[in-house]
Amino acid sequence: MLVHRLKYHGLASAADILSVAMAPLVPSGAAVLVPVPRSPVRRVTYGVDPAKELARRIGRRLDIPVVAALAPPLWWPRHAGRDMARRAAPSFSVRRSVAGAVVLVDDVITSGATLRGAVAVLESPILAAISATSPGMMVVSKAPIASRRLRDSTAPRHRWVESRP
Repeated sequence: MLVHRLKYHGLASAADILSVAMAPLVPSGAAVLVPVPRSPVRRVTYGVDPAKELARRIGRRLDIPVVAALAPPLWWPRHAGRDMARRAAPSFSVRRSVAGAVVLVDDVITSGATLRGAVAVLESPILAAISATSPGMMVVSKAPIASRRLRDSTAPRHRWVESRP
């Protein structure tokens, strides 16, 4: 309910409550939080960028900088309600480079298509990805890796780690 209110009703204060549960999911060694941005069309339509709101609040709680490193495409087809085979990764571009181990912050992780799009363009090592609706933390690999490795279709995409506060 909180994620829905944040995402579709622009209730940014829902991020305060969600960030309490998400902050313990950030692994030690995280140097920067990078929100996975919403398309500008949806941000204007709904009045909020959920991942940005979550990242800002988590960053404040943990004293970790938040960097808007990704620029989203103007629009991409929504993933909600689509089968997994029809969920294409958006083609993000890099807005700012980041130094250190990155933790991606997103509002929802279902198929991982949006995260794959984000990981594909970031040059920094991706430590993990956290979400308000995932069962825990999504780790890109056992150790931080360069994002280019994920472009190889034989590389493991992710593994789930149960980590609930």
